[in-house]
Amino acid sequence: MITLTQEKQIQQYLLSKNLNHKLFIEIKDHFIQQISGLMEEQQFNFDEAFQNTKESWKQELNLIKADIFSFRKITRLEKEILQKRFRNMMLYAAVFTLLLSKFIFTVPDVFMYSEMILIGTMVSLLAYNIIFRKMKLYHYIQLSFHPLILKNALVGIVLFASVYLFYDDLAMAGSGIMKFFFLYAMAVKIQLLYYKARKASVLI
Repeated sequence: MITLTQEKQIQQYLLSKNLNHKLFIEIKDHFIQQISGLMEEQQFNFDEAFQNTKESWKQELNLIKADIFSFRKITRLEKEILQKRFRNMMLYAAVFTLLLSKFIFTVPDVFMYSEMILIGTMVSLLAYNIIFRKMKLYHYIQLSFHPLILKNALVGIVLFASVYLFYDDLAMAGSGIMKFFFLYAMAVKIQLLYYKARKASVLI
C-alpha cells in the first residue's frame, strides 16, 4: 500500500518532467499501480520498487526538445503525442483549405465571407480562453512563434520565392497563394486555440 508520503515522492518526480496535467495524472496512476505491484508480488520495498519503475519509464520520460522550432523541453512520450496531434491539425487545415479554395476561385465574395468567419471564430476562441483564464494575453503572443506557425511562415516564403522565379504574372499568382496561405494559417491557429480551450497540450 502506497502511503501519502510515498505518493508525494512520486508526484515530485513526475512534476520535474514538466508533464501536462492530463498526462501527469495518467502516468502517476501507472506509477502507483506498477510500484504497488512490485511491492506485493516481488516483495520490494518502496525505494526499490520506485527505482525499478523509474528505470522502466526512463526512455518515455526522457526530456528532449519539443520541436526543431521550439526551445521548450518535454518528455519523449509527450512529444510523440504532440507530433501526432500537430500532424492531424495540419491535415485538417489542408483539407479545409483545399475544399474551400474550390469555391473561392469560382464564386465571388466567398473569400471575403470566409475571412470574416475565420477571424470572428479566432477572436471568439481567444476571448473565451482569456475570460475563463485558460490562457493569458502573452500566450497569444507566444502563439505567433508557435512551431506550426513558424513552419507555415517558412512554407509561405518558399511558395512566394517559387512564384517569383516561375510565374510571369506575379500579382495574380501571389494573390491566389496569399488566399490559400491565409486560410490554412487561420485554420491552424483556430485549432491551437480550440485545444487550448480544452486544456490540451499544444505548446502554448
